[in-house]
Amino acid sequence: MSDNISTCHALAERAVDAVVATEVIFSNDIDVLAIEQATRPLREILNTHQIKTGDFEYVLHTLMFDLAQQLPSATVPRLDRSDNEDSMTMRRLVALIDIATEFSDNGTTDSSLVFTLLEEAMDMVSVAVACEVFGHIERRASVLRRNMSATGGKGIVMLKMCNSLLRRIPHSTMSEFAGRVQLFVANSFTLSERSGVNLRGDISTAVVAVPKDIDDDEEGEDAEKQQLYRAFWSLQEYFANPQSAFTPTADDKSGTGFITAATLTLDEFRKTTTSRSAPIQLDPTGDEPLRHLTSRSLLQMQFGDAQFKCQILLQLLIFIKYALAMSGDRLTELRATATNKLVVSGIEISEADQSTLRDLRRRASSQLVSAANDRGLFSRTTQFVLFHENNWSRWKANSCRPFEGAAMPELVEEMQAAAEAFLAVRDAHFPPSGTFMGGSDQQLSADMLDELGATLQRIDLVAAMQKLDIYCRGDSDYELLTQSEQTCADVSQWRALRSAVMDDMFRHVDPASKSLAQLRDEVLPLNSDSYDVSMMEVDS
Repeated sequence: MSDNISTCHALAERAVDAVVATEVIFSNDIDVLAIEQATRPLREILNTHQIKTGDFEYVLHTLMFDLAQQLPSATVPRLDRSDNEDSMTMRRLVALIDIATEFSDNGTTDSSLVFTLLEEAMDMVSVAVACEVFGHIERRASVLRRNMSATGGKGIVMLKMCNSLLRRIPHSTMSEFAGRVQLFVANSFTLSERSGVNLRGDISTAVVAVPKDIDDDEEGEDAEKQQLYRAFWSLQEYFANPQSAFTPTADDKSGTGFITAATLTLDEFRKTTTSRSAPIQLDPTGDEPLRHLTSRSLLQMQFGDAQFKCQILLQLLIFIKYALAMSGDRLTELRATATNKLVVSGIEISEADQSTLRDLRRRASSQLVSAANDRGLFSRTTQFVLFHENNWSRWKANSCRPFEGAAMPELVEEMQAAAEAFLAVRDAHFPPSGTFMGGSDQQLSADMLDELGATLQRIDLVAAMQKLDIYCRGDSDYELLTQSEQTCADVSQWRALRSAVMDDMFRHVDPASKSLAQLRDEVLPLNSDSYDVSMMEVDS
């Protein structure tokens, strides 16, 4: 038996070298044929029962152990084609991962083998090396997630591996890597998987920025700075525990500590905002970790940092949205329809305080445009996320029911009617790009587009779009849009249905719609460039 294991170990090493030689480890998709060719001797001894499956898995375990042990901890070997020994070891390790993935996927070994090997390797290497290996796991995600369940099999092993990795990752310096691991876990299961949706609505207060250097004996200007410092960092405690924001305490008998702190913060932000600052970048690089440095001497410098201010303003908008949703008429409506009462906590907020919160929300939204200094891009992205947060809240309140595609015959009929209307006027004269009919230099407005939809084409596209109201007019958050943004919303609604009707997605609705693609250039009166410019015009 030991001779068979030794033979299998030698064949496994040759298979790893053969996979490395084919360079399939650098491709985004796993090359099954190449791996099968490289592992043919291994499959032959397995098919002829010269070695048991358990012994074969033991060989892969020992090989993974040897490779992980050879990786350095002080430096980070890259997965590239360089000739140094550490990079070669990294290539052999990921090649072994691909081999284990293929054997697990085709049923030769236990389905959880590949994640068991990865768990062992991740525990042995440094976090920096684990980050490099995890990049290869992300490239093989489509295969690794196949037939995965959160309640058993390889899903449980994957969760153990990722949770162990998250405990080791220093979030202050490698927050991007932690986010990648969390996204991998979240995308591995269905959104309605009950083990990961926090059905009880628990709030974590484990990580809260604590202010330092507090001295209550200061006077004059120093006392004002001390008050601002204390108020600003107290916001983090309220963000972590919303229930405490409006609860009277020994230090805050009126229960308005949050409103006072938020008002002072917004006042100070307004003073330090300048149009000369560089626009913030939406794409995180991971080189500058988002962390709270609570030293009092850094406060003024932090207030001058656009990235820092946008982060705080975003937190403030999220908090106010949650507080208003859990109070007043919205709370009454939510309690009447919610099946999961645990997430409907309820916050006692007076009518006056609710009005103040709405005012703070408007101020924060306005300052977000100025602080980012990117012509409103970051602000619109924030508002878009907050709009759709309503659907998430309702889904959580309804016990996170599984998503099922509901039949929408009315929508199909509406789209088919619109498609037929477009086909009926295929020979009609539409205006050139960016101008109104008749060759006028006047730019298209929302009213003109409505006329094009209702009068010329004999179909009320605005009314049709009301069923697909992507800007949620029924929600009070719509009031956050400026006048120019509301105009752009109206234009985009008309444009959305008009463009969608001509897309190939309607071929399954009506065979006649196949010719709609030919009409795209003559029917679209507004080109993409002019439309993008109009969407960027935001009142600051």
